[in-house]
Parts: sequence; structure tokens; C-alpha cells
Amino acid sequence: MNIKKHIKAINVFALLLILLLGYLGYVKYESAELEDKNKALEKQLEIANEKIKTQKNELNELKRLLDFQTNVDVDYEIEANVTDSNVAVVAIHGGKIEKGTTELAYALASHNNYNYYSFQGLKSTDNFSLHVPSDKFAEAAAMQMVSESKITLSIHGCDGEKEFTYIGGRDTKLANRIKKSLTKYGFTVQDAPKNLAGMSPDNIVNKNIDGQGVQIEISKGLREKFLSANKHTLNNYVLAISEAVNNN
Repeated sequence: MNIKKHIKAINVFALLLILLLGYLGYVKYESAELEDKNKALEKQLEIANEKIKTQKNELNELKRLLDFQTNVDVDYEIEANVTDSNVAVVAIHGGKIEKGTTELAYALASHNNYNYYSFQGLKSTDNFSLHVPSDKFAEAAAMQMVSESKITLSIHGCDGEKEFTYIGGRDTKLANRIKKSLTKYGFTVQDAPKNLAGMSPDNIVNKNIDGQGVQIEISKGLREKFLSANKHTLNNYVLAISEAVNNN
């Protein structure tokens, strides 16, 4: 036997074995890396699909809530006035949806030359069907006005025969000033219950430059006073809020 040839054959075999093991290791590594990439891609696709599904559901919900759009100027109308102010006053449930909110928003904006927006229900009955929740309301003109404002006041109506106001929203500093000012003018002010607190970042009132606004919920009893022939109550309310907003 030629030992040298035998050793050489063994060395060649060993080298081939090493190369084969290396190749198999490389293939295994590449396969594992590819599997990881596939898993990451699947996860990204899953997240994207969930986002698309969520957005689709939100759009469908908004479409359902706004299925009256074809009846503009019949079932509802939009009233707006843009000024050079950094304050926006909006009443997204105005007209016959939450009576008295348009009147207050208009009076407050006119008195101070603030930006003004009101979505107003005009139906003879069932105006509450036009009530789009604040975190779903996305009418273009309202969204643009709010997005360009630094201070946002959203006027709403709530139940209650007594005369009172709930103050909420993420702009707690301004909210506290408004509470104090309204109280000074003789109005009853209470902290808003959780469902009327206006704290969601999706709420239109919090879609301004600073991501925070003030939501003002006014009882039916007080709004009826606003709509009465005697404008004393409405005027004092406007003065109280104006003082709080302008003396910051």
C-alpha cells in the first residue's frame, strides 16, 4: 500500500467533508435568515392588514354616519368663517342636532373675530341621526380649520333641565381658566363625566396645533336660556369665555 497516496486521499476527503459541512452550514444559516426575514415580512403584512382593516372599518362607519351627505342644504348645512385668529370655535352638532350650540359658537366667534364653524342639522325630524361622534367627525373644512388653530373650543349640548356646564378637553390649563371665569359670572360649572370629557386624541377638539382643546358641554336648560328672547344669559356666557381665552 502506498501510504502517501492513502494519506493524500484522506486529506482530500477531509477537505471535501469540511467544504460540504461548511456549505451545509451556510445553507442552514441562509435558510434560517430567510425564514426570519419571511417571519418579519409576515408580521409587517399582518400589521399592515390590521391597519387597513381598521381604517376600512372607520371609513365604513363614517360613511354610515354620514350617509346623509347627498342631502346637503336639505338635511344639513355647513357654515364657516375664517379669520386671521389662532382661535377656532366649532359646533359640529349645531342647528337642530343640539340646539343652542350654533348660536353660542357664532356669538362667541363674532364677538372676538375667532374662526367659526358649525355643522347644522336642518331636518324636520330625527336630527340626531346627523350626530357624528367627536372622535369620528372628519368633515374637511372643520378638520382644516382646527388643524391650523392653536386654541380650539368645541361647543356641545348635553341632557339636563338644570342650567350647568361641563368643561373637558386636553387643554386643562385653559379649561380651568374657563371654569373660573364662568363661575365668576354666576354660571354653574362641573367636571365633565368620562363619556363627555373630550380627552381622546381622536376628538376633533384635540386635533389642533398643540393636540389639545377645550370641550364645552352645555345643559339643555341653559341652552334654552340662550335661545330665549332675553339675550342677557347668552351675552354673559360669551363675555365669561372671552375673558378666559383672551387673558392667557
